[in-house]
Amino acid sequence: MPSFILALDTAHQRCSAALLSRDGEVSAWKSETVGNKHAERILAMIDELLAECGAEKKDIALTAFGAGPGSFTGLRVACGVAQGIAWALRTDVAAVCNLEADALAAAEAAQLAPGTRLAVMNDARMQEAYSALYEVVEGPRGVREVLAPQLVKPADARRWLEEAKADALCGSAAGVYAEAFNLSEGFPLHEIPEDMVMRIARLGLADEAEGRTMIPALASPLYVRDRVALTMQERARGERL
Repeated sequence: MPSFILALDTAHQRCSAALLSRDGEVSAWKSETVGNKHAERILAMIDELLAECGAEKKDIALTAFGAGPGSFTGLRVACGVAQGIAWALRTDVAAVCNLEADALAAAEAAQLAPGTRLAVMNDARMQEAYSALYEVVEGPRGVREVLAPQLVKPADARRWLEEAKADALCGSAAGVYAEAFNLSEGFPLHEIPEDMVMRIARLGLADEAEGRTMIPALASPLYVRDRVALTMQERARGERL
């Protein structure tokens, strides 16, 4: 039985998991819209994937998780589950940037050529977008970070994209803040496929090859935004970070 990379993503409304064998011959993934019910679904999803691949937990050699940026509660779920599995199996963890995985997934789905500068902008709520810029490259990672994850106001998006010399864009923010983005006509927008979690697995494998994995105790979410909690009044209004 080959060893597997387990990948987890609970950064947004979807709950996703994937298994990828080191030789790439066996893979499976699941992704469901669960709202804020990630904790209730993720463990069962892992068991379902193991059964589908004919594997057992002991066959998991590395656990990769979407470290963010994204929903703070969701990020903590993925991080905590990854840490727990890695502790039990005495294996390492790979903390993968969600925006990098989004860029890789969108670039592959659109078959973007090497050298293409692809921006990722996801809705961060509170009238902000989690944003980063990547260049499509050849090799195991598939994309190279040009601008690190940061917060961008929707009204500043067009200028940010122009200054970043972005050739194309993917992510949820362009739809949520379409009027504020005011993109030039014909600016390329690419979809992020539902199997994005498979890219978290592949980037985790790349991290391992580059010596960038870590013991479970060192794994942590990538928040970007400093504010990690709402006031009681904000929670009562149904606001979310």
